[in-house]
Amino acid sequence: MAEKTAGPPSTTPWWRARWVLPLLLLVLALIFVLENRDLVSIRLLIPIVVMPQWAALTITLVIGVIIGLLVRRRRR
Repeated sequence: MAEKTAGPPSTTPWWRARWVLPLLLLVLALIFVLENRDLVSIRLLIPIVVMPQWAALTITLVIGVIIGLLVRRRRR
């Protein structure tokens, strides 16, 4: 019987596999921004701030990530 030779480890180039997820996330972020351009008013204790909805949601996400990192670091 003929022996099978080992082929290349992967048929997908490393640069394509590495960039699929970041490009997908970029496309989703662009869709998110384009769909949430309306202005919203947000009350911060006393002042009322008017900003695009996507900016308010992004700021909330960043604050949540920072709090999560601080809590995670404290547990260790």
